[in-house]
Amino acid sequence: MTRSFHTTRWTLVRNAQGDSVEARAALGDLCELYYEPVVSFLVRDGRDRDAAREVAHGFFAKVLAGDFLGESEQGRGRFRSYLLGALKHHLLNQRRDEGREKRGGGLEQVVLQPDHLVSMPDGDFDRGWALLIVERALATLERDESHRAEQFAALKPWLASGEIGESQEVTAARLGMSSGALKVAIHRLRRRFRELVRSEVAGTLYDPADLDDEMRHLVEALAGRG
Repeated sequence: MTRSFHTTRWTLVRNAQGDSVEARAALGDLCELYYEPVVSFLVRDGRDRDAAREVAHGFFAKVLAGDFLGESEQGRGRFRSYLLGALKHHLLNQRRDEGREKRGGGLEQVVLQPDHLVSMPDGDFDRGWALLIVERALATLERDESHRAEQFAALKPWLASGEIGESQEVTAARLGMSSGALKVAIHRLRRRFRELVRSEVAGTLYDPADLDDEMRHLVEALAGRG
């Protein structure tokens, strides 16, 4: 699929550099998606949750104002990578400003250590991103299946491949379905769920060719290997 036929949210933002109404709406949607991973990242960096939210609000205000869009090449077209790099840059600038204020006030000089930003918990950020991607895909699937809500609620545990408490035979009997029909329904839901997850991830990429790599990264992040 060529880029001209695959316009994603991140494509809109980068092509317009945030200047169009559509680009700003797309950027706002992306920022909403990544808000909780950013907050969790900041908490792991040593802040309480209220302080982390305050920093996140200031950071996203700058992102929405377009302050970091010129740096988007560093993420190779992945909004996840771009945002994490922009966040580290924002924190470094913030610490430099705080250091200048303290020196100007005659207080003890703060020695900044930019290397600290390199060792911050990227894996936690990526896991938060992966969980939100899955949650958004699941919410879309649930809306799509609202006309058969009872069946969806019964089959939802089988979206993952792990074992659940109830056998498929028991579930089929409870729903008044044959075992074969239940297996087909589970297969259909799993396939649609995978499509929705891929669609969510694709919306954060500039180049569709990166999708398979980003999907592998999502699986690794969910498994705690990111």
